[in-house]
Amino acid sequence: MLKNYTPRERVIRVSYELRYWYDDCGGFSFPCDKDGNILPGLTEAALNNLRECRKNPQRFKYPGIVRRWESHYTEDAHGTCECGREVYLYDQYMGACECECGRWYNLFGQELNPPESWEEDEDF
Repeated sequence: MLKNYTPRERVIRVSYELRYWYDDCGGFSFPCDKDGNILPGLTEAALNNLRECRKNPQRFKYPGIVRRWESHYTEDAHGTCECGREVYLYDQYMGACECECGRWYNLFGQELNPPESWEEDEDF
């Protein structure tokens, strides 16, 4: 069994953008918080675009609208192998995953014999 086993987890990531949109298919957007405050890290070119958008909101059909984005993904289960390496458990081969040291684990962190020792089930 892997040490420090962490089961897979469904993650929801929420982000926001401040949009200055000409129509349904073009315009500018800038990363912001839920209140429309711009997040740090914009390039000088992006800051110049933002200044222009704020100076000329009449050019846009949708000026300064905050849009919420939500993305969903699954973090693989993981844990520490006997050799000390972190192992991420995904379906590498028939529901099992190999550590760099050669040990095999199922998706629940239980150690398995290597695939070459597996016997084929004749009932299927």
